[in-house]
Amino acid sequence: MKIQDPLATRPPSPALMAGLLATLAALGLPHLSHLGIWPVVFFSGTLLWRLAAIAEPRILPGRGLLITLTLAGLGVVLWSLPVRSGHVAGSALLLVMLGLKQLESRHRRDLYLSLLLGHFLILTQFLFDQGLGFALYLFGLALVLLALQAGLSRDQPQPRAVVRSTGLLALGAGPLAVLLFLFFPRLDAPLWRIELDGAGARTGISGEMRLGAIGRLARSDTVAFRVRFLDQTPPGKALYWRGPVLWHFDGRTWWRRDPRGRPPALHVDPASRVRYEITQEPSHRRWVFPLDLPAQVPAPLSVDADWQTRLATPLHERRTFGFASWTRYALPVLSAEERHAGLQLPEAVGPRTRALAMQWRRAHPGDDVGVVEQALRFFHEQPFLYTLSPGVAQGDPVEHFLFTSRRGFCEHYAASFAVLMRLAGIPARIVTGYQGGSYNPLADHWIVRQSDAHAWVEVWLPEKGWTRIDPTAAVAPQRVERGIDGAASAGDGQVVFLGASAGWWSGLTREGRWLLDAIDLGWYRWVLGFDTGTQRSLLAWLGLAQAGGYVSALLAAGGGMLFAGLFWLLARLPRRRHGDPAQQLWTQFRERLQRGGLALPDWTGPLAAGERARARWPEQGADIDAFVRGYITLRYGRTHPSRERLRALRRQLRRLRLPPPAPTR
Repeated sequence: MKIQDPLATRPPSPALMAGLLATLAALGLPHLSHLGIWPVVFFSGTLLWRLAAIAEPRILPGRGLLITLTLAGLGVVLWSLPVRSGHVAGSALLLVMLGLKQLESRHRRDLYLSLLLGHFLILTQFLFDQGLGFALYLFGLALVLLALQAGLSRDQPQPRAVVRSTGLLALGAGPLAVLLFLFFPRLDAPLWRIELDGAGARTGISGEMRLGAIGRLARSDTVAFRVRFLDQTPPGKALYWRGPVLWHFDGRTWWRRDPRGRPPALHVDPASRVRYEITQEPSHRRWVFPLDLPAQVPAPLSVDADWQTRLATPLHERRTFGFASWTRYALPVLSAEERHAGLQLPEAVGPRTRALAMQWRRAHPGDDVGVVEQALRFFHEQPFLYTLSPGVAQGDPVEHFLFTSRRGFCEHYAASFAVLMRLAGIPARIVTGYQGGSYNPLADHWIVRQSDAHAWVEVWLPEKGWTRIDPTAAVAPQRVERGIDGAASAGDGQVVFLGASAGWWSGLTREGRWLLDAIDLGWYRWVLGFDTGTQRSLLAWLGLAQAGGYVSALLAAGGGMLFAGLFWLLARLPRRRHGDPAQQLWTQFRERLQRGGLALPDWTGPLAAGERARARWPEQGADIDAFVRGYITLRYGRTHPSRERLRALRRQLRRLRLPPPAPTR
């Protein structure tokens, strides 16, 4: 015969039901940015419906209406989301069905399934976001679900008992989870590293540059990547992070070519070699930005003839790469194809721009270095303004910038400089990437943000080869020396450089950002980045380098069983029982009477005990009477004893002075 738990068939208490609905709402809300608005709206509507039904159960839908709502929820998922994205559609379907489950919940046993599905809903969140702050948020909600489950198993749950049970369960599961995390055989990539179709917008540097594009990036304070140098650290003004190289220009847009073959030969200064690690944020592009010029790249990356570093597939997750670079080098090779591409210009180049370049060439015949220096003096001496709001160009954008507005960002200076060099017969190309960064002393790494996006020029000089020229430094040297404060520059077109604002609040804010950044990178390095290779290194450090997957699994299982056994033994140890606090005070009172020489039988009631104590110590009669009456009120009163009245009774007990009987001679 099947025995049914009578507690499971009772309706849930309003407090438990409201707590569950509030927790599920907090769990489903973050999916608004992952699944779109309609599945979350449907889910929220079912929760509000069930919340109203706590006071009026008659509004709960019947079986027929539930079937209709189920079909409607399925239609919402199919209509609003692409079915081919299984992780997205599956998460939305779980969200919708969890909401519908609340509308059919009538008994406590229905809530157990909702709590279980709530934990699965937490797991779906990690398919979209694994940040530390979000993980702590979800961990807190998991504890709330655990507390609700502990309360659901009691007829009349007390908050203190529920919190204690939840804490013990979490304390027991924590070390076991750590053991499984460290030693259980891992997949080659975590579950959340599945490739998400169209995951997020593409951010950062692309393979094209239209005037104003990098300026829009500079308004963002988002982290592009972090760099940790393993030996020497170059000065900040030497930190040029190389990205796509742009050759072709149609009058408004620059774009890259697709070079074939290996990187050409170069001359390097051996003392300039630096080793470092780049932890790049997901950009959903293929570009990686090593320090100019890469000498060694890891296996997943490739370097082409333009020294562009790329992945085979777009980067949809945060990853760390180990690099080595030369900071002092020479590129002496110029192929015929490169010369042709480096002198290419559209036909519609403004006449004033052509005349200016020809003027410089006539002043420096056969002297390319002199032409370059003349151009840099032009940008430095003329009233150019470095700004994020250059305005709308009329006609030829280069000529409008050089002779009319003279307002622009790094791409304006790089593009116009490259055009002038090509008009003067000097091969030139634009390199896009990032320049500089801010050093985080708390984590000992550099933070390169989107606001550090930059464009500079490489020109071909016969005696030097391809040479980096940064015309922006001639107009705004602070850009190269200090970098841009993207957050402060986002409001208007004025560029605010790092270190320009002073004061204790600015310093405190900067320290706080450094601390959060150090914690975030540590979370990635030691938790999210704990892959198979890191686990092997840990096993080697423990002397288990030859241990295979089965051995590490047995190690994790054995450690887990050992810990579970210890936890079970500790739970079985006898503990001090905490009974009625008023009864405990009465027991202490009787112990005092006995030490004073007044032994009373166990069956003596409070009034009789008080009378005999007053007779024994008449000088303490008032205090004894006050304590006895206070105890009777607390112990046998109709209301639960408050903490204030218990403290008052404890103070009365401490005031009693019951001297022992005098010794007989």
